[in-house]
Amino acid sequence: MNADTPGPRHTRSSVGGDVHGVTFQGERFRDVSVNLGHREPERERPMQVKSPPHDFVNRESLLDWISGSLDSASAPRVVVWEGPRGIGKTTLIRKVAEAQREYFTGGQLSFEYRRGHYEDHDQAITGFLRTLGVDTAAIPSDPALRAKEYLTRTRGHRLLVVVEGAWEPAQVRALVPGGDGSLVLVSGDGPDLGELQEDSTGAQSRPLVPLSAEPARGLLESRASIDLTREDPAAVGQLLEVCAGLPLAIALVGGRLCRSGPGTAADLAAEVRRTRSTLRAIGDPRRNLDVIFQTSYQALSPGASCLYRALGEWPGALLDHDLLPVVGDTAALDELVTANVVEETDGPALRFRHDLIRTHARDRAEAEDSPEERHRRLVALLDGYLVRIGFAERAARGERLRTVDLDALLDGETDPFRGDTEHARAWLLRERPTLLATVVDSAERGLHGHAHRLAELATALYLDHRFVHDWAVTATLGADSARLAGDAAAEARLSSLASRPLTDLGRLAEAGERLDRAVELAAGLEHPLLRASVWEFQGRHLTAADPDAAVAAFDRCVEANRASDDPNSVRGEALGVLYRGNAHLAAGRAEAAAADIGDAIERLRALDEPDHRMVARGLVWLGSAHAAAGRPQEATDTLLAAVRRLRSGGWHYYEAEARELLADHYERLGAAGEARTHLEEAERHFRALGSPRARELADRLGE
Repeated sequence: MNADTPGPRHTRSSVGGDVHGVTFQGERFRDVSVNLGHREPERERPMQVKSPPHDFVNRESLLDWISGSLDSASAPRVVVWEGPRGIGKTTLIRKVAEAQREYFTGGQLSFEYRRGHYEDHDQAITGFLRTLGVDTAAIPSDPALRAKEYLTRTRGHRLLVVVEGAWEPAQVRALVPGGDGSLVLVSGDGPDLGELQEDSTGAQSRPLVPLSAEPARGLLESRASIDLTREDPAAVGQLLEVCAGLPLAIALVGGRLCRSGPGTAADLAAEVRRTRSTLRAIGDPRRNLDVIFQTSYQALSPGASCLYRALGEWPGALLDHDLLPVVGDTAALDELVTANVVEETDGPALRFRHDLIRTHARDRAEAEDSPEERHRRLVALLDGYLVRIGFAERAARGERLRTVDLDALLDGETDPFRGDTEHARAWLLRERPTLLATVVDSAERGLHGHAHRLAELATALYLDHRFVHDWAVTATLGADSARLAGDAAAEARLSSLASRPLTDLGRLAEAGERLDRAVELAAGLEHPLLRASVWEFQGRHLTAADPDAAVAAFDRCVEANRASDDPNSVRGEALGVLYRGNAHLAAGRAEAAAADIGDAIERLRALDEPDHRMVARGLVWLGSAHAAAGRPQEATDTLLAAVRRLRSGGWHYYEAEARELLADHYERLGAAGEARTHLEEAERHFRALGSPRARELADRLGE
């Protein structure tokens, strides 16, 4: 099997210019018209899957298995190719597309998700609809209607749909077409894709294993510019043994023998023998990639090799391009890009072309740089990253309660977002994996000041999108780091914030312990606004189990805000009233709930910077209060208005909560169809965000 040689993961259209996720390539598809006796254009057949490289080898058994399992009368099938990056998943997909070109009479569609970008299947469906001939203006604005239109457009057509880079099952499920005989081929790196085998898709997974000796040699011969039959057989054998059948490694060796290699296989084998380091992530000392990467590394200039090592120790997969001056320069970066070890992505940001290359860079840093130098370099990068996330947090949230001193942090620095809220939010979404990685790594290294500040600022992402697993990790680690750093205010803030994801994950006892600690800490601080916030979170935690105690906590929250002269206390008081109304609702006091919630909504609207997100959430509870008070029409109208506001704001977690309540309301009214529609949308959003609520709704839909 040919290697997936490193390269940019975004694609480029046939007419030039970057296309986000979807490759637009087309071929005219003609059928013979019997009545007219000549060939006549009927419709365009999308052909988005690229051709495989000429040196495709092996995997014939998998090709035969796919061919034998295709059935034009069967429901669409999903097949997931498993294996690490570089094992050849993409090349196999392209070979299937080429081999079965005539079978897929409806054409071939392709979409690639990119980690670090907030991409959901709705974006893929929109691109597919355009490719299938739907004018942009005619594409439904409602995601649910777009999904239905996709099924309608693909029904009656045998399609190959390729999905690459998926890490969550929902990213695959929604792209299954409606036509019998269709096939969805998935190449993903996420273990969560295993759930696809347990649900309605009935996906089948097939692992890709390293190449055996003969195909591996065939691939090396095709990639090397020298004639291997004239080389020392023992040297060629040693090179193949080191590659251990991994197509990526074979491609790298072939590249060395093709462009800038030492001249012969024997020379390269000797160079390999002189290399002593090992790549810890790969097998035993005889079968590892370190020796392959090392030969390329040794050809780098001192500046490029220093940058290479610095990037290797950065915790995240992406490093913002603006941080490059901290550890290197453009010339060094250009050299790494030319050497095919690093690439620049949209954003812009830097990343290694393969995780194994990143591992090698980290190993080189540990071997060649002193602990003091590595510490200095990492701290400098984290300091720069803190500034960037500080600007993003301020642009995304405005002037809100925080214990991080943003004025001091950002003094004299240039705002990369220029105060643009949407730009900042988009950046935070892209940085999701890096935010998690930097908090975890900082805490593990004992950089507790960085860990708790990063954790608090990262909350700007989680409050909007509720990635509850990420949030639980960063908030708890951040609170613990704040304690170790001796920052009681930060510990109280992060402990109270941690209660939200912990509650969503069902870890109620842990959430309660964190809140008790926050209340204890806040009581000893001269910080009325922080105390008010802690009481707010305490009340929210108590609402379901003890609504009367929750009302008392919210009363304390309102009083503490009134006692503060901080400008943010006006908003804090409004939130206390809002949540108190929700607690009244939980206690069965519908009219008291409606009065508090309505009052809070007006206060939030009247702020100098209206809090549109909380207004929309307030409408959800107000609709529920109307329903509880026996006003079904007001309830329906208010809940629908809340869903519209939350959807337009991109607050999908809260939209899912609102749709679930709306489904309950429709169910009570006997409108089963409407109830199911909203439950399906709620389940879709919860699953995309990794919430355990998705499983509950899936079970409910199954019933």
